[in-house]
Amino acid sequence: MPWASKLFIIIIFTVSGLTLHTAEAKAAVRAIWPFGFSVVSILAVSPLLAFLILLGGRAASGATTNNSSGNGSMPWGFYVGLSVFASVPTTLSSGVTLVANGKGNAALALMIVVVTNALGVIVTPLWIQAYSAANLLIRTNNNQQTSSTTTTTAEEATISTSQLDSTSLLINLLLTVLVPLTAGKILRELLHCVGGDGSCIDMQTHKRWLGHVSSLSLIIIVWMNVSVGEEQLKAQNGKSISILVSLGILFHLTLLALNAPVVLVTMRKQHTTASRRWWLPSKEGKAALFLTSQKTLPVSLTVLSLLPSAAFGSEEQRGLAAVACVVPHVCQLFMDGAIASYWAGVDADEEQAEATPAEEF
Repeated sequence: MPWASKLFIIIIFTVSGLTLHTAEAKAAVRAIWPFGFSVVSILAVSPLLAFLILLGGRAASGATTNNSSGNGSMPWGFYVGLSVFASVPTTLSSGVTLVANGKGNAALALMIVVVTNALGVIVTPLWIQAYSAANLLIRTNNNQQTSSTTTTTAEEATISTSQLDSTSLLINLLLTVLVPLTAGKILRELLHCVGGDGSCIDMQTHKRWLGHVSSLSLIIIVWMNVSVGEEQLKAQNGKSISILVSLGILFHLTLLALNAPVVLVTMRKQHTTASRRWWLPSKEGKAALFLTSQKTLPVSLTVLSLLPSAAFGSEEQRGLAAVACVVPHVCQLFMDGAIASYWAGVDADEEQAEATPAEEF
């Protein structure tokens, strides 16, 4: 990983630690089932979709690695990016924000985010290793394939095992994600109690500009990754980009479809005299549905930067993989933003109905 990219990743997660407010999470401890379901779905269920994505990539691209989309199909880097995106934990600040905007349990959402992202540092490398062990992630380049078309699957599997070191990936994720996040949280608590005039320094008052720093760092990371594959990206036709956007939408709809039945059956909103919308999820259900259906972009880009070149076939494909992480991230924010607005409007109508006395006839 380039040192500049690693620096901006550390900045992102340090800022996340500085703005991490965990006091409210204590109130969410009683929501055992929504919390447990969310952790299992995020870390153990949704990463299984990456197998289907990589299998589809293999079938679509055939024996060709550095596909330039001249035939209208997606390049291999797009499939790698989507599979990595599927394997990482849930979103960080944006997920909690959407839950709060949708009148969900923000405290539970925060607890789910903290736990899954901490565990994800360990679990994600294991999933990456599983994709590699299944001989799905590693790609050889065109020159290798044309010069030696008789390369065996066993040899390729050996390459994948040696070049994808899950232990090294775990250590790098610990150093670039978990350590900065923890350091930022510790610094937040220290600053909260050491005001120069005896007052406390609350990082929440600086949350806006800290958010700008984090967003700018994320933009720079995306730019650095995409610039590597600039020529490859320019070579993509409209059909290839349209397919990627469609897959990003389909991926999020699939996660919603997998999680919504469990949420709506086990976490329904309690029926009231003013509400006939019994099919709406409870506050805890809203948090569970949003976070189990979202994936984090910063961790995805971190994992991409740590993968060996053999996973892409060329460094240009790494840049395309970054684009394939950005697209579904944007899709999920727009789609869930609309859902959150709808839920907030429904709750506001019900609160008004409950507060309005019944008319006497």
